[in-house]
Amino acid sequence: MIEEILILPIIQDTIFAILAPLVFVIATRYPVQRPHRTRRSLQYLAGGIVFTLVHVFLRVLAYPAWKTELKKYQWSLIDWGAFQVSVYWPALKRIYLWNLVEDIFAIYIPIVVIAHAVLYYVRFREREVRAAHLQVQLSEARLLALKSQFQPHFLFNTLHSISSLMLRDVRSADTMIARLSDLLRISLEDEGQHLVSLKRELDFVQAYLDIEKVRFGDRLSVSLDVQPESLDTPVPHLLLQPLVENSIKHGISKRTAGGEVLVSARIVGDKLRLTVRDNGTGNPRTASSGTQTGIGLRAIRERLDTLYGSDQDFKIQFLDNGAVEVTILLPYRRGVRLTSHDIRHDGVVAFEQA
Repeated sequence: MIEEILILPIIQDTIFAILAPLVFVIATRYPVQRPHRTRRSLQYLAGGIVFTLVHVFLRVLAYPAWKTELKKYQWSLIDWGAFQVSVYWPALKRIYLWNLVEDIFAIYIPIVVIAHAVLYYVRFREREVRAAHLQVQLSEARLLALKSQFQPHFLFNTLHSISSLMLRDVRSADTMIARLSDLLRISLEDEGQHLVSLKRELDFVQAYLDIEKVRFGDRLSVSLDVQPESLDTPVPHLLLQPLVENSIKHGISKRTAGGEVLVSARIVGDKLRLTVRDNGTGNPRTASSGTQTGIGLRAIRERLDTLYGSDQDFKIQFLDNGAVEVTILLPYRRGVRLTSHDIRHDGVVAFEQA
């Protein structure tokens, strides 16, 4: 009795523990898929019959069968007591037919199904990872292309300003060349970086403003209102300079008495709010003036969308006195830093705990 209750189940479970990994490996190595779906299915059906044969063979080697007419257990293949072959075909046939359906449908097919499920999940994850890597590479290429639009843009404008001063104020032109050298040095140091600290970005803007101050003199006034806690926040490189340049070009330069450009940075909840505002031309300005469709602003919109997806906001407001205020909202999370090894669902920026 103890043989049927304890020993036989242990023997069967041990046999299945030996055979199951082999079936699992074969199923993952040769899955049922096009273009050999029908042939492979038939092969697995034949494999189920072989699986039962092997199971029965190992079972009768390890455990005797009950012989009804003798009312006792008897070896069906080998008499281990006498160490001789003792084939008992009725018992072998009964054991095989009894195990055939159970082995195939309760053991073999579930293993094959689980193996296919694991295989398809692994392949799905691999495709996701490959797609993520391709998305990062695509975003990197797009960001580099957009960023490359800025560098010649402000460089040509600055050289034009230097050229206009050469014949009437050589000293000022020399000063602008020196500041342009600093500007290019900062730009080259940050080459290939999409994100820099806000402090670094403000240093770049300050170098650009120093050049414009030589050009405009007292006509240009700049105010910086920056919250100290925001200085370490990562922002896109060359984000503020095109905005400041637009304010000077479309606002300050058109005023006889000059004007003021305000740059502010404040932390508002979980956002970093950046604002660039000029005090206007005195005449109403609209989107038709070109301040929304220039290369700089269009590239900024595309870069922000690529970097942050929907987790950002870019807004241009035209005020009644002709002033323009540009507001940008970027993600800000205290105690975290940006990483480059993962991507978001709606952009390529990821965060990790500092």
